Amino acid sequence: MKLTIGMAHHDDFHGAYFTIQDIVKELRYNGRDDLLNEIEFLVVDNNPESTHGNALRTFIRNNVPNGRYIDYADSVGTSSSRNKVVEEASGEFVLVMDCHVLLCPTSYVLVKLFNFLNENPNTRDLYSGPLVYDNIKNISTHYNSRWGCEMWGQWGCAFSCSCGELFSVLKDDNTDNNQYVTMVEQKPIKKCIKCNTTLPVISFYGHEAALPKLGYRQVGFRDESPFEIFAQGLGLFLTKKDAWMGFNPHARGFGGEEVYIHTKYRQDGRKAICLPFLKWLHRFTRPDGVTYPLTLENKARNYILEFTELGLDFEPIHENFKRLQPQVINSFIEEAKNIYHS
Repeated sequence: MKLTIGMAHHDDFHGAYFTIQDIVKELRYNGRDDLLNEIEFLVVDNNPESTHGNALRTFIRNNVPNGRYIDYADSVGTSSSRNKVVEEASGEFVLVMDCHVLLCPTSYVLVKLFNFLNENPNTRDLYSGPLVYDNIKNISTHYNSRWGCEMWGQWGCAFSCSCGELFSVLKDDNTDNNQYVTMVEQKPIKKCIKCNTTLPVISFYGHEAALPKLGYRQVGFRDESPFEIFAQGLGLFLTKKDAWMGFNPHARGFGGEEVYIHTKYRQDGRKAICLPFLKWLHRFTRPDGVTYPLTLENKARNYILEFTELGLDFEPIHENFKRLQPQVINSFIEEAKNIYHS
């Protein structure tokens, strides 16, 4: 197999069904069985004995070409189950998707993806693509280095100066104006770092429309060249199987993987890269609620483990998890010290 399309599942049969069937039907009805034959569909189920798990197991085994379903209740959480996806994958490359993600548009994206894989057989980098929002008009190409809702990373979109240099936009902490930062280092700038053009002072609200009128182009809508980013949400990401660096093996529950994994790659001399053609639509709304563990304690613990692993400063964790008692944070720090002998 050239490509494994893998997903971690926890009580979301409906999402997994439509994610898989969208790919199968689009390739089959567009006459691309050649690509379909090169794809393994792999589901790692974190709650295999539930009604959703049993239904998905039957569906995968009876209906999905090159489909595999794996019971995995050993460790409940997005880090461990996504690690299991890559570990179990038969493909040379692994496209890890949430079980409620659609490619935009499906056949086109997969044709472009196979071309990219054939042209970059030895890559060691981590790849993602632009998130497409529910209105099917707006996108986010990456995460910026901002915290919010006890989470590291906030959605952003790349813009191009007339000279071709990319930058990102944040809301200024003290005003309603734009703050500009470099794409990877997230360094605040007031001028283009390539041509030295002064960037405009405008309101953050509505900057997506205002900047193009001033000669700046929003990147990610067309099939531009790949570009390096700070981070991106992990509803979809691509790695070569034997190049995967792995999420923290001690993490549990939900939260903490974004930015951490991208930083881990950079510390190893690799890159996080956006492929503009690799667009994905993510269903965020969960009217039936979330059934997997989603706690503030798990988020904080995961970040502390990850920051210890990477040698990062705990200051943003203390700042963003003030709702937790100091003794709770300190217990996680002591646990991380014992694990990493630091």
